[in-house]
Amino acid sequence: MKIKIDFFNKNIIDAIGAGIYQVSIMNNGREEVLYIGESVFVLVRCGAHLFELKKTPEYFGFNDETINNENIILKFELLEAISNMADRKHKEKELIQKKKPILQSGISDRMKSVEEKVQALTAFLEGE
Repeated sequence: MKIKIDFFNKNIIDAIGAGIYQVSIMNNGREEVLYIGESVFVLVRCGAHLFELKKTPEYFGFNDETINNENIILKFELLEAISNMADRKHKEKELIQKKKPILQSGISDRMKSVEEKVQALTAFLEGE
């Protein structure tokens, strides 16, 4: 795995608590939202995402070639700190509908199938 990881570069302390986070991909000056989620412990949840990515690159739509592309940056950032679970879930759905992350189905916070995730990420990386 040779992609670069920007893990809450500007606000790691804030990510210790509850809130809504975003995972984006950056490549050749372009950026796209991959996933939006919520958690009571954002930092821990995003660490779990990284563990899954390392174990199974397809988790975030990567394949053997793209996971080793040193030009790609996977960026984790806190969008909003919200402690109330109902408020967090509502805002998460709102942001998913607004930003349309390419790995999510648009139904709640569900992710697309593995094949659809790989296809969506590949299309972004190829500039489509």
